[in-house]
Amino acid sequence: MSRTFNRYLTRIHKWTGLVLSLQILFWFGSGFFMTLFPIDQVRGQHLIDKQIFSLSDSDIVPIELAMTAYDGALYGARLMNVAGRPVYVLRGDKGSQMVDARNGQNWGGVSQDNILSVAKISYRGEGEISRSEKLSIAPKDYSGTLPVWQVKFDDGARTRFYIDPDTAEIISVRTRLWRIFDLAWKFHIMDVTGEDNFNSWWLRLASGAALLFALSGVGLLWVRIGARPRRRRKRAASRA
Repeated sequence: MSRTFNRYLTRIHKWTGLVLSLQILFWFGSGFFMTLFPIDQVRGQHLIDKQIFSLSDSDIVPIELAMTAYDGALYGARLMNVAGRPVYVLRGDKGSQMVDARNGQNWGGVSQDNILSVAKISYRGEGEISRSEKLSIAPKDYSGTLPVWQVKFDDGARTRFYIDPDTAEIISVRTRLWRIFDLAWKFHIMDVTGEDNFNSWWLRLASGAALLFALSGVGLLWVRIGARPRRRRKRAASRA
């Protein structure tokens, strides 16, 4: 009986150890890969040349005057450079509203030409714009607010800019390196679905294997400790 029990425990311990070794390889491999690249490079910051415009007080109207143009409950306002122009972006219960900071008049908004102009001016890579599209459904490599403009470049990094349609602000940059890094991160935290699901089958498998590995190890240790007195008695009897 003890031999059969010991054999089953040994098998459980070996197989669960195999499952855990695969997960440990994922941990070590993905962790090593993620240490190879600076985070700014992963985020594509080296591909953006942010334009900074100098605006003196004499060039713009007071923000208090611009805020009066908003018809609703105002939550906040800030001065931005939208497609190369000084604009007050007003946000409130009726959404966003833009006011030309030079004359205080409502601004019609950002056009596709503005989006392409911002993308072209800000891009520091060696490619050209291959496609632009306003998305209402988030692609796999973007998790921000919608809708959003996606501008693709035909460079080797497969760069994509995601640009706010209201302010022409570059929200995020995605490259091939970012997508590989994101996949490595999902394996590292055992979130292969990318849905932040804490009850995923992979996590359950790894957790269950870890529990069986620990319990079977304790069982084997207990069996082997208990077997030592019997072995000693057998040796003593054989000598006698």
